Amino acid sequence: MKTALTTRLNLRIQCMLLLLAASLAPVVKSQDGRDTGASSRRHAAAPIRIVDQHGNKAPGGIRRVGSQIFDVAVGPQGKEFQFVPASLNISVGDTVRWTWQSDKHSVTSGQPCTADGQFCSPDDTNCDAGILSNTGFVYEHTFTQPGSYSYFCALHCFAGMTGVINVGGRPPPTPRPRPTPRPRPVPMPHS
Repeated sequence: MKTALTTRLNLRIQCMLLLLAASLAPVVKSQDGRDTGASSRRHAAAPIRIVDQHGNKAPGGIRRVGSQIFDVAVGPQGKEFQFVPASLNISVGDTVRWTWQSDKHSVTSGQPCTADGQFCSPDDTNCDAGILSNTGFVYEHTFTQPGSYSYFCALHCFAGMTGVINVGGRPPPTPRPRPTPRPRPVPMPHS
């Protein structure tokens, strides 16, 4: 009985010593400076993708204080081959929100029928493809540089479905008036 107890005690001590040794062991580095071993493996997490109720990429970022959102209708009833309004004047930091009111349209930056890749629906990628969206879709783009930005519908550019966003620089903030300091009485020395 004494040997069985001694054997179990020795086994526990050995396990604790192995755990202690493993926790104190130095991390081994490979020739290129990376850690090796199972304990040092790191798995890259997939990036988080935020989507809207339709599964489309949601606009990200924080809007600038004082920036505005301007709405453009894409193919509204009776004007299916137009952006309304077709021309907008905005400031740097403002966002344009296009909302589809009919099917099979795109917002593609560039001169009519020639994409320039600066922005495009649905998610600013594959602009040359002219991906079409349908009624209810919403696409937003925030303009960060002054300039004139032409855009068109990839399917209907031949019909004149074009628009332009004119982006002006933001005026400097209005300085706040500072109060005029009032003179303070100077104490007179006592004689």
